[in-house]
Amino acid sequence: MKSLQTLLSFIMLAVLATTWGHAQAADTAESTQVPFGDKMGAEVANYNRLRPFLATGGSIDLKEVPSLKEKGFRTIIDLRTPEEGTEQERTAVEAAGMTYVNLPIAKGAPTGEQIARLAELLEDQDAAPILLHCGSGNRVGAAWAIYRARKGIPLEIAIEEGRTTGMRPSREAQVRALFQ
Repeated sequence: MKSLQTLLSFIMLAVLATTWGHAQAADTAESTQVPFGDKMGAEVANYNRLRPFLATGGSIDLKEVPSLKEKGFRTIIDLRTPEEGTEQERTAVEAAGMTYVNLPIAKGAPTGEQIARLAELLEDQDAAPILLHCGSGNRVGAAWAIYRARKGIPLEIAIEEGRTTGMRPSREAQVRALFQ
């Protein structure tokens, strides 16, 4: 009888340990993904969860940068130009313990070098979760569409993904012109 109790106790402990381990792994996996829109406040204008480890958007409320860190972001990629306040954002992001990368895209389509650098950043697993943003989402959408098209995604699908992230008609025309 005692050995049956010992065996049952061992089985119970094994089940509990396994269940706890799975729950902990699920919590870890969930916490490393970018939040869905319903979990975001006003930190990022035009916020969009594009992929499990990539969110896009427009301007960031600098007072809310620590909240982005709390929500799991590791890297902020800013496509704005220096005159749009990139140094203030760099200071806030780095003070919150995240990595800040400025990849300034002005008027016109992003260059091949900019898209190559963006690809490096997006494909760096250690950088994720990432927030890719600009002032409104328009530049983000154009850069994303070009990135995806260069990865072999059909142009119309890449354009639609770009629109989803905020690309407007003027930038769409620039993207299309690159692939004609």
